[in-house]
Amino acid sequence: MSSIIVVGDGSVGTAVAIALSACGGEVILAGPPGTPEKRRLFTVEGRFCQSAEILHTSIERVSFRGPVIAALKAFSIRGAVPHIENFIHGKIICLSNGMGLGKEWGKLAGEVEYAVLSMGFRKTDPTTVLTTDGIVFCQAGGEAAGVFTPSRIPVKEVEDIGELRWAKWYANSIVNPVGALSGLENNRIAESGLRPLIDKLSREISVLMPSRRALVEGQRILEWLLEHSSNKCSMLQDIERGLPTEIDFLTGLCETGSGGECPVAKQLVSDIKNMREKTE
Repeated sequence: MSSIIVVGDGSVGTAVAIALSACGGEVILAGPPGTPEKRRLFTVEGRFCQSAEILHTSIERVSFRGPVIAALKAFSIRGAVPHIENFIHGKIICLSNGMGLGKEWGKLAGEVEYAVLSMGFRKTDPTTVLTTDGIVFCQAGGEAAGVFTPSRIPVKEVEDIGELRWAKWYANSIVNPVGALSGLENNRIAESGLRPLIDKLSREISVLMPSRRALVEGQRILEWLLEHSSNKCSMLQDIERGLPTEIDFLTGLCETGSGGECPVAKQLVSDIKNMREKTE
């Protein structure tokens, strides 16, 4: 693997940088402006165990050009674009959750190749990430598959990554707000008596899905998360840390994209935003 820049030093970006560090070549982990530059020892635990010393620096101080893996929150993409323009050489492999990201990437949208992670990630301290079972879905024959295949993250190539992104959006748009509001791990949500809420939200969200196949895959991902994933959803982790959430790129799309009333989705979006305000 040639040198690569992982943009985003949260739990996903850190784990991905560690996984790719064993593939050969330099991996740089780029954090937000102002991040002190230092080689740090990072560790992944859980689904796979690995440690690596990685150059951790500010996105504004990346000093060489190369392919980029974007492990950014959806709302952070727009602000990162001017910096990425300075060092991108090749494709941007985007791992960000949510839909409607083309507008966020702006002039770089044509350089973006999407991949979908089904693993769960949670930082247990600033340099350690706990991961749960899952894989990375990549477009068949695309650049992402070539980047991730040598790593310890299992790869599955699909013929239409767009449909898979919609499927993940469907699952995330249900699990994230319900998990965040309940404070429960994914696999404790349904058993807590929240199944009726999940079913109502599912019916509202299903009208946005682009195809029957995408909906069926989304339902499969949702049920797997509810049964097997012991991870706290990313939205719950963000709220616990007093950080912004990606609700506008997930459940919030129902308010503008469904062509009909989505009262459950609308209420959950409002509840998440109110909860977020209380933590500020």
